Amino acid sequence: MERYKYIIIDDEYPLHLTVQHHFNAFPNYECAATFLNPKQALLFLQTHKIDLIFLDIEMQEINGFQFLEDLQKKIFVVILTAYPNKYSLEAHNYYDKDLVFFTNKAQLSYYFSKIIKRFETMYADKETLNRVTQLSTNEITTFPHKINNQLILLADIKFIIVAGHHIILNMKDKEELVFRMTLRELILLLPPNNFFQIKRNMVINIGYVTSFTETTVCIENQHFIISYRNRQTIVQELKNKKDILYKNC
Repeated sequence: MERYKYIIIDDEYPLHLTVQHHFNAFPNYECAATFLNPKQALLFLQTHKIDLIFLDIEMQEINGFQFLEDLQKKIFVVILTAYPNKYSLEAHNYYDKDLVFFTNKAQLSYYFSKIIKRFETMYADKETLNRVTQLSTNEITTFPHKINNQLILLADIKFIIVAGHHIILNMKDKEELVFRMTLRELILLLPPNNFFQIKRNMVINIGYVTSFTETTVCIENQHFIISYRNRQTIVQELKNKKDILYKNC
């Protein structure tokens, strides 16, 4: 069983006890430290490996969002607050930065099992990403996620759409597969000779490009607008990549 370490950062001590009490049902989790002062937690994290942080927002010296901006490591975070309506919009900006859950402190008991399940899923996905990115991108032939325990061949992906915090794989059989992943993580996984980003929310498989102009790319019978920004550079790079791809066939 995988073991995890967590810390609690809140300037009200009763929450420390509440979180630790909930972890009694999860013996593979260890509380490495608790902090009333977020700046002390930042110092601690410089020299300690932690998997999960339980973080309050309204604290003295710096608040929870300032803490996340000052944090020099990527660590999964659960944000707990007594004022969810006040901070929900700002918290939403951190779902792309390892935020596992945002909830009212009063509802922690209700959501705790869901929080743990989501964290362990995100942790496992991140470990997969870390292993894959250690490989040469030229060695990667399959996507790191499975559907019904079936591997997804990169060669079967026609194009990819980024929608919020999810990506949609558009497959050659017209099926759409959805995953939770950031664009930054996605780009790291894809062989650059085969996949190319033509605009902010779209990556294409160059092998499926049937034609392109100075403004659009055609994949089979679908036409997609190329990003207006740096369009000339994008078109030239796409031409170069397509030439290289067919030269190596």
